[in-house]
Amino acid sequence: MPTNRTLVIVAHPDLTNSRANATRLSEIENLGNVTVHDLYQTYPDFDIDVAREQQLLREHDTLVLQFPLCWYNVTPMVKAWFDAVLIYGFAFTLDGSASELRGKKAWLAVSVGSTLDTYTAEGVARRTLDEYLAPVSQTLEFCQFDYQGVHAVYGMMLNPSDEDLVLDAKEYCRLLATSGTPVG
Repeated sequence: MPTNRTLVIVAHPDLTNSRANATRLSEIENLGNVTVHDLYQTYPDFDIDVAREQQLLREHDTLVLQFPLCWYNVTPMVKAWFDAVLIYGFAFTLDGSASELRGKKAWLAVSVGSTLDTYTAEGVARRTLDEYLAPVSQTLEFCQFDYQGVHAVYGMMLNPSDEDLVLDAKEYCRLLATSGTPVG
């Protein structure tokens, strides 16, 4: 049975100082079905090689976008990547008739500074994380990805324990290894 090939696109502007993202990457480094692609390392000048990025998408069955939430949004590199790579004729058509991405799975692996209860109607953010990420999920769905949801780790500004980060990273690894679906 063929293994699901997963492309993990990492878009953290300061990965060397990120405990959650570094722990996640350390946990998945030996997964044979996963290609890790660090956009900030590859394109420090934001000059994205569109042909290369599109080829990577063609070669994989699942896309995981791993990034920290920045002011309730994706990092600038994720937005630049979307604008450069997910273009008409490759990722979508206006009538929805063609996409080279149709049927590929996609999900998000997000690290969040605040706690989970911050992201409720009653919390400081006044909305859920899914509501803030709706433009991202809509973009992926418009490009005919089979959007699977978000795997989030919360409370990064509160300096979580190494044990908590390792537990999150192990769950992340399990999802990637088994082609699982994030549950939030």
